[in-house]
Amino acid sequence: MYTVSRKRKAEVQVGCPFAKRKDVGIQCSESRGSYGRNEESTIDQLREKYLWSKDHALYWLKEEGLIASRRVCDVCQSSMNWVECDDRSDGFVWQCRKQIGKKRHRVEKSIREGSWFEKSNFSIEEVIKFTYWWCQGLDQWQIKQQLGLGSHTAVDWDMFCRELCEVTIFEKRERLGGPGKVVQIDESKIGKRKYHRRHVVEGQWVFGGIEQDSRKCFIVTVEDRTEATLVSHIQEWVEQGTTIVSDCWKGYVNLEKYGYEHKTVNHSVEFVSPEGYDTNKIEGHWRQMKVSLPTHRRKKEHALLFISC
Repeated sequence: MYTVSRKRKAEVQVGCPFAKRKDVGIQCSESRGSYGRNEESTIDQLREKYLWSKDHALYWLKEEGLIASRRVCDVCQSSMNWVECDDRSDGFVWQCRKQIGKKRHRVEKSIREGSWFEKSNFSIEEVIKFTYWWCQGLDQWQIKQQLGLGSHTAVDWDMFCRELCEVTIFEKRERLGGPGKVVQIDESKIGKRKYHRRHVVEGQWVFGGIEQDSRKCFIVTVEDRTEATLVSHIQEWVEQGTTIVSDCWKGYVNLEKYGYEHKTVNHSVEFVSPEGYDTNKIEGHWRQMKVSLPTHRRKKEHALLFISC
């Protein structure tokens, strides 16, 4: 599924170039997190606790349910054995060599089957490192340098991680709000030109909301900001009876007809309404989202992948 192309390395790389280093406090042992504190988990700690030997790493993965701790033979329906082998990169395989009647069968299954590690040419340790660094916010260039990967491999795995986030968010989505709850909503455009200069950029409108107390949220891509489009997403994501706070965009003017209590903030004259309502949380959500977006080569059809992570 994913082919690993490697660069030749003269030695093991344990740090990261100062020109490209970010203060993320993970891959470099000397890095620190915000306010000068040490991060709770670093790659060195991960290696010391779980990756110090292949046997221990596999035992930890089975304990966490990241790879199967038990397999059933497709032929005899009995439990398979965890067997050490030399002809597989993982060093182990699930195997069954039981006899049915007078005939003995041999069934083997990869220890990666049905897991995050399946169909990858990475070693299991490399997959763990890539996933760890990706979750900590390192960009493709940094992870590529740490693992000695080719550019195409780093891009493929970055998109693979984003696709999984999108699927997970979709499967675990839940509606926001309800009577007595407040949800802030807003729309924003990503990929627009600054001051209408330079080349034309095909932007993408996104629409979202955030629950004021729990900070549960949703973000969807939209083709326009018409009332019909925005209200359809509000009805899908927000429970009736919710107090919705928005700006004065015309697409929200009839929300009360759909069973919502609607409060507005006129941003041309105020940041907080006389009743004490604001849209600061959803505005801050947009800022965080846009900081995490790649600065170039973004495709419109991939917008949801980037805003899901």
